[in-house]
Amino acid sequence: MDRVKGLGSFALVAVAVLIVLRIVHLSVPLVFPSTRLGPIIVATLDEARDQLGFAPIVPAYRPAEIGDKPISITVVFSPSPTLIVAWRKGSDYLSVTQQRGGPKPVAPPEAGPLADVPDSTWWMNGGEHHVIVSRVGFWIEITTNLPTSELQQFARTLVAY
Repeated sequence: MDRVKGLGSFALVAVAVLIVLRIVHLSVPLVFPSTRLGPIIVATLDEARDQLGFAPIVPAYRPAEIGDKPISITVVFSPSPTLIVAWRKGSDYLSVTQQRGGPKPVAPPEAGPLADVPDSTWWMNGGEHHVIVSRVGFWIEITTNLPTSELQQFARTLVAY
């Protein structure tokens, strides 16, 4: 019977330790943002802005071929804050990846500037067009299977959401 007397205080201490550990588990990513897990899927660009701490830069021009709303919005926290937004309708698609700072994303050696788009690097991979542009401290990579003229329009109309 003496063994049972300490069971209540043991349970109370165990529950208190578990609660403290849970609070530490939830607060570490708030205090040290680089430890946040990712990627996470968000529902809107507003929610992405709240998670990342900066405004998403997306093309203001989006043709009807890819639809009005993105099919996915993904936020990655490490190694640097990154946003990936994708639109798709049928076989046509557009993907915009925005990364804050860091080294320029890798482009193949044959890549060159895209006409009428400053600070750009453009190349094709099969039927897929890629362009990397530099805007106000961000690297933005646009990938689409739409014609080059559409890619130019996407790159020229990049605006903060």
